[in-house]
Formats: sequence, C-alpha cells, structure tokens
Amino acid sequence: MLSRPVALIVAPAAAILLVVLLAVLSCNPPSGGATVNVISAPDMAGDTGQYTSLVLDSSGNPVVSYYYAEPPYRALKVLHCGNANCSAVIFVPHIDAAVGVGEYTSLALDGDGNPVVSYYDATNYDLKVLHCGNPNCNAGNVITSPDTEGLVGYFTSLALDGAGNPVVSYYDWTNKGLKVLHCNDPNCSGGDESITSPDTAGDVGMFTSLALDGAGNPVVSYFDGPPNYDLKVLHCNDANCSGGDESITSPDTAGSVGDYSSLALDSGGNPVVSYRGGNGLKVLHCNDANCSGGDESITSPDTAGKYTSLVLDGAGNPAVSYYDSDWRDLKVLRCGNANCSSGNVIASPDTAGDVGGFTSLALDGAGSPVVSYYDFTYGDLKVLHCGDAYCGEAAPPTPTPTPSPTPSPTPTPSPTPSPTPTPTPTPSPTPTPTPTPTPTPTPSPTPTPTPTPSPTPTPSPTPTPSPTPTPTGTAGATATPSPLATATATPTATATPPPSATTGAPSPTDTPAADRSWGDADCSGEITPVDSLKLLRFDAGLSVPQAAGCPLLGSQVSVTE
Repeated sequence: MLSRPVALIVAPAAAILLVVLLAVLSCNPPSGGATVNVISAPDMAGDTGQYTSLVLDSSGNPVVSYYYAEPPYRALKVLHCGNANCSAVIFVPHIDAAVGVGEYTSLALDGDGNPVVSYYDATNYDLKVLHCGNPNCNAGNVITSPDTEGLVGYFTSLALDGAGNPVVSYYDWTNKGLKVLHCNDPNCSGGDESITSPDTAGDVGMFTSLALDGAGNPVVSYFDGPPNYDLKVLHCNDANCSGGDESITSPDTAGSVGDYSSLALDSGGNPVVSYRGGNGLKVLHCNDANCSGGDESITSPDTAGKYTSLVLDGAGNPAVSYYDSDWRDLKVLRCGNANCSSGNVIASPDTAGDVGGFTSLALDGAGSPVVSYYDFTYGDLKVLHCGDAYCGEAAPPTPTPTPSPTPSPTPTPSPTPSPTPTPTPTPSPTPTPTPTPTPTPTPSPTPTPTPTPSPTPTPSPTPTPSPTPTPTGTAGATATPSPLATATATPTATATPPPSATTGAPSPTDTPAADRSWGDADCSGEITPVDSLKLLRFDAGLSVPQAAGCPLLGSQVSVTE
C-alpha cells in the first residue's frame, strides 16, 4: 500500500499518462490515502516554457503566458487549460506575429476572464502589452507598444487598476532605472499613457514585482544592482508615481540580496517579498506600508531560492515556489506563520531532471498550490497541481494548546457573625411630678414682743441621712446615684431633689468647703428668710441659683453643730 506522495505526469499532446512514485511506476492511482500531485507537460513543442506567468480562471483552470525560445520563432505563447490539471489545453502558438518577442511575461485576467500580458520585444527593444479578445486569445487581440524609448521592457510585472487599465513596472536598460507605466485605457492604445521613472539612482529596476495598494497606488519590489546589490521597495503616493516624492526604501542590504523578487500585500497593505539572498531563499515582511522602519521581519527559510513566486494564503501566510539550483528541483514552501519564522514545510514535488525555473504560483480554492515552471532538461513547460496544501509533505503538527490550569477558587470565608449586642434598655424616665405651687402666705404683722430673756436652746440632734437606695433594673444598667439629702435646721425642709432639677445632678463626692451652719442655704453665715425661700424652691424642684463658692443645694457639706 502506497503512502508517499505521488506525481501524475500528464503529456496531453501525446495522450500519455505516467504515474511516477520516485523510481516506482504504477498504472493505477495509489491507494491508502496517499496525496497525489499532478504534474503535466502541456507544451513540449521545442524549447518552450521560460518566463512563465500563471493565474487561475473563475473555474480554477490555469492560464499561462510564457516564452517559446525555439529559433527562428522566439515567440509569446498563452495557454488556457481545459481543466484544473491541464490535461486538456487550448493554446495559440503565435499570438504576436513578430519574431523575438515574449520574454519577461506577466499576466492578469480582466473582468471578462480575458488575458492581459506585458512582455519584452527583443527585436525592437520595446515594452509590449497584449489584451486578448476572449479567454483563449484566439480572436480580437490587441497588441500595443506603449514605451519605445531606448531599450525598455525587461523584467515586467503587470496588474490591472480598478478600471481594468494595465499598470506595469519594468526595467529601462538604457538609463539603468526603474519605470512604471499606467495606461489610461484597457489596451494602452492612446499613445498618451503615463510613463514615469521613480528611481534612477544607480543601476536599479531589475527583477520587478508589482501590486496595487487599496488606493490603486503601485508598490514595487526590485533589485538595486551594482554596486549596492540590495533589495528595494517603492511605494508610490499616487496612481502614476508621478510626484517625484515616492517612498523608496532598502529594507535588506545584507550582502548580495534582492534578485528574483516576488511581492504581495498583506491585509494591512504591508509588503511581503520573497527573493534570493546569497544563494538562499529570503522572505521579507514589512511592518508598515513603506518598509521604512528599519525593523522589518526578514527570515531565511531555505538555503536555495531562485525564480521565486509568492502568494499569501487565507491566513496571510506566505506560500512560495522556487528553484533549488543546488539540487535542480522545483520546491514549494508553505510558511507556518506570516513571517515564515516557524512551522514551515518545504516540499520538492518535482525532482525529475533539472526542473523548476521561471516559476509562477497560485493557490486553488482549497489552498493547494498550482505552479507553472520550466523543465531545463527537456525544454518543456510544466504545470504542477498539488493534491493538498503541502504538496504531499506532512503538515506541521497542530500545537496542542497547553490548558491553563484552572486555579482552585479561593474559598470566600464565611463572615464571622458579629454578636448581636443585647440592647441596653433605655430606662423609663422618672416622670417629673408637676409640683403643686405652694401659695405664698400673707405674712401677719409681727407684733413687737416684750423682750423676754431667751432660754438657752437645746441643740437639735443631728438627723440621720436617708441611705442611697439600690437601683433596680436590667443588669449592666448604670444607676444614677441619688444625691444625699442635706440636713437643715427645719426637718420639713429636708428633701431629695429629683434628677431632673435644673440645678443638675449633684456630685457624688463631698465638696470641700468651709464649715456651714444648719439652714444657711445661701452661705451668708446666718439663718434668714432667704434661706427658707431657697429651701422651698429646692423642695418644689425649681431652680435655686447660688452665689459663687456656695455649694448647690443637695450637695454634701460639713456643717457646724
């Protein structure tokens, strides 16, 4: 059971089908799930197949422009495959009847699927443009020479603007500069097209590759020849590159780099370029639209890399076809990320002889590579249609994401309930009795007594003060101490004032003072009617103002017997 990639070789002209597995031949398609890469040789007439340019039509069938180098014709050819594998083809041998035309081709399809091709006229040293009248280029074709100034038209790269008008970058051999053509009609036939030379510094403009940004302005990668040997990128700030103030940068100057360039724009409009550096393959991915930061991503995915052709897949990762000049094989690179810095897969889908020159790459609807290229050994045009995205090589393992450990939730501690404090009962206030005003008696006139000798008075015994009652109520409640009664000379004047008396709560401690006489309420040193009035007001719960230094009524004092 076969499990390795298989190449199906198709030569439609001879109607021969060859199934090749390395050195093993098989008459039947392989089983066991092997990937089948289909390789066809749709044109084997003479030395043909250099300078290929490939696009896929709306059905996924390849359309290829290329050069027929067989003398004496040396002509441009366009091939339209009848199916996805080019096992059936339609081609016109001599679209341009002139001799010595068709090198450096670049192809695009207009809105009707008709090919538009830029190429070099080596007889007249001119740039030429072909606009086919139908998808097979067998009727209604228009061929023009929009630039005939000097030796011009090498290394062409073509795109169509939003109106379907061709935009072409190319090399001016005479002036050693880069040129850009922008036609103002689909056929470049007016003789009044825009032609500019945005870079003429040194020997610049070979190996051009062109794309249009979102505004329709050209972006071109190209080679800066001797003495610099650098990769350059031009980004025009208008559709014709006519301002003389375009952005021109050299994002890679490390050694001899920049030939065989191929350019595409990522979803942000930033250039992605494949090219040769030394003898190896390099990929540049700019992080801005002008490649001007000096900090672009540059990687070297392989040690060989001529005749590169680059496209971006649906994820924005580069795919590159190229020629391995060491092993003389066709190679296809699938990058593992947008910068080709990891996860790359390199396949060698055709190793039969010396194959892989002048590659041009597109991806079909499934993302599988389709490549046109030149077979140096037999001088044939070949077309590869890979059976999967990696042309039979093992896909890189999908990294299993390491699950982030789910942290154990930190238990939220149950809040320790605060003990509900036992409310301190508010003691019911002792109602203030409404005192019954004691009527002030009308004093009877005091008769003038006949002086009688006063007997020696018997001293009144010291009254025993009433003890402080023990308060009742809820435990913990602080009882307001009752004031001690102040004994007076008149027993009926002794009373405990209510706490609500405006004289305020009496101090529970004895107030030091000079010895007082019983009944001397106003501290005058003698007993007078004023003392009686104060005692009456105190007993009635009324305010009893005192002179400074005289204790409040109800206070504990020392008295003189």
